[in-house]
Amino acid sequence: MAELEGFSTGEWGDSQAPAHARPDSRPASVLPASRAKPLKINRDLLLYRAKILRQRAARDHNLLDRMELYKEAEALLRKCLDMDATDARAHVGLGRLLVQQRRYDEARALYEEGSTATGGQNEYVWQSWAMLESRCGNIGQARKLFDAALVANRSHAAAWHGWGLMEKRQGNLLKAKDIWVKGIRATQERPNPFLYQSIAMLAGEMGYIEEARQWFREGTSTLKGKRSLALWHGWAVMEATKGEKSAVRYLFRKGLEVNSRSRYVHLSWGIFERDNGQVDNARELFKRGHLLNPQDAPILQAWAVMEWKEGKVDTARQLFETGSRADPHHLHIWQAWGVLEHREGNLTRAREMFQQAVWAQPKGKDVAIVWQAWGVLEAGEGNIQLARQLFKCAVKADSTSEASWLAWAAMEEESGALQRATELRSYRMQGINDVVLPANFGISLSQEPADSPLKAVANTMREWFSKVETARSVAQRPAPSYMRFRQGADDDQEDMEEVPSLQEMQKYNTSELQLPQVPLSQGGTMMKAKPQRIPSWAAVPRRK
Repeated sequence: MAELEGFSTGEWGDSQAPAHARPDSRPASVLPASRAKPLKINRDLLLYRAKILRQRAARDHNLLDRMELYKEAEALLRKCLDMDATDARAHVGLGRLLVQQRRYDEARALYEEGSTATGGQNEYVWQSWAMLESRCGNIGQARKLFDAALVANRSHAAAWHGWGLMEKRQGNLLKAKDIWVKGIRATQERPNPFLYQSIAMLAGEMGYIEEARQWFREGTSTLKGKRSLALWHGWAVMEATKGEKSAVRYLFRKGLEVNSRSRYVHLSWGIFERDNGQVDNARELFKRGHLLNPQDAPILQAWAVMEWKEGKVDTARQLFETGSRADPHHLHIWQAWGVLEHREGNLTRAREMFQQAVWAQPKGKDVAIVWQAWGVLEAGEGNIQLARQLFKCAVKADSTSEASWLAWAAMEEESGALQRATELRSYRMQGINDVVLPANFGISLSQEPADSPLKAVANTMREWFSKVETARSVAQRPAPSYMRFRQGADDDQEDMEEVPSLQEMQKYNTSELQLPQVPLSQGGTMMKAKPQRIPSWAAVPRRK
């Protein structure tokens, strides 16, 4: 899925801005008078090849191969800058590449050069720079850069959207809402579905369901919005969790009409059917989603967990194995597989799965669920000291993990340490995140044999602590003083289309899925997802 910088679609996560600039934003005065500007088609070719290399690098799990691909892409982008230093597309593309490699200082300097080369008139450079500062925690500087992007182009939806997301992450929910409302008004000539989706999801998260419905309805009534997977999917998820469940199937079906291969809709709809007892429907959706997206691990994980709960342990193991091969870096599939083995009594195998999960994403907050599950296993086996260290790893990775704090407190309570259990529950309420590696960590395990699984656990934790230097925390999010739907908006009547009411949506609430058709192969079977075809003129030689 093509992504826009600053845009996030719920489950889609944060995305990147389109790397193109307007011709009128390139001042001719900055060009050397001694040489003419190369043909634009030559720069287009270089930019496209660099994009293909960057995408290939993002999918490559081998570190050395990934770095080599990054190096090749960087060389192409720098060559493009040498051809025309005023091409904002090269600045944005190279900046994104540097950010992916965590070379933040270089990216910052590049964006500064780009803003100067384009005369401060290119909104994409300003917005990309703002996203970088937001990512680095420089909120004040990011606000100034978002404002500069909007000065360059008041209708730049990515800047409005990215700014609102940043304020939401900071807990400024009311400010985020105001920014998105202004963005919707500024982009009325070309309504942007992501702005509608974000403000609707915010209203739904705060419990203002009817307001959220109005935003979703307004967004899907626009010409572009009715073709937006993000809007239909977000609306369906909100109704499934907090609203009218009888309208969910209609909304998911509308999402598949927009994109019949969507892995997000197949996953969310399958989970909805599973949670509502329609196991056969869920199985059909998971199977269909896997056939259309064979490399998607989350679908396989959800499918495997369902089969396990249905008593089909061998089938679940096969699905877990398939998912782990499709995406070895998907932490959750390893964690769920480890929990299955733990519950089935295969402790050694469970520890191996947890080990794989830790190294899949050692620096992410989600690794807390692995440490927590591993701690529960060791506590159940009577390895109290080891379990205690595992729980410390969990709360260090994510101090807001309620499951980790409570599991740790429960273990201490069962072992008779009532005061410690009370303190842990207090720490959970206070959000304390000052856990450090004890000076005597692992000493009691040093006498274990070299092949002991307990010693392997201690080594894993020691290495992990050395990688994670500081604890992470999540900003507190106070409730907004009000959330009111925008009144008196000037709607574009030409782009509006009537959206069914909830009562009309309920007509589609049947046990029969009625899934939209997808392209079929010549043999009449469902076509699997294929890589995007690259024109011969832009093909990048495959690396051996």
